[in-house]
Amino acid sequence: YPREMYFRLLAGNILPDTVHKVLYLDPDILVINSLLPLWNTDLDGHMLTASTHTGVIDVTTALNNLRLKTEHGYFNSGIMLMDLDQARKTIKWDDIKRTIDEYGDYLMLPDQDILNHLYGSTILEVPDEVWNYDARNYVTYLTRSLGKQDIHWVMANTAILHFNGKPKPWSDRHDNRFTALYLNYAKLTEGLGK
Repeated sequence: YPREMYFRLLAGNILPDTVHKVLYLDPDILVINSLLPLWNTDLDGHMLTASTHTGVIDVTTALNNLRLKTEHGYFNSGIMLMDLDQARKTIKWDDIKRTIDEYGDYLMLPDQDILNHLYGSTILEVPDEVWNYDARNYVTYLTRSLGKQDIHWVMANTAILHFNGKPKPWSDRHDNRFTALYLNYAKLTEGLGK
């Protein structure tokens, strides 16, 4: 993995001191509703916000807690509102490097694993069904919500669709209920940068 993958964690060290807050967004997302409520979230002393992705039955949290020596849910690092002033005080490259050296064989998604191992206790959890909807898991969200979070609910309430994993929606092999929505937005934005 390239060292650049840790830049999102080191945003406080990279960005100017005049920047106090940042919203990090992975490139494999689609924003379908306003991000202002997330931007205006009171972090209430937390360093950042993030979401967990759990199934109908959560079996992975216990494994991740054992593997990473944590006591909280496993946070996805794809969408994070960050208090950079707190990050500058807390996140250090030396700590990240030490963790890579110590736990390297156990890191599956290195930057995300390190986020959880070192900083998971500083995270304010925000609902994934709104701020980090895993586009692969429509049936899981529908089941967990007892049918409430159907496609109409998603279009009205979800702000960010996250196309985790592979294939990506711009690939010919991607085909789920959100592929057409992504392709439609891609078509609408053709030529905007010219």
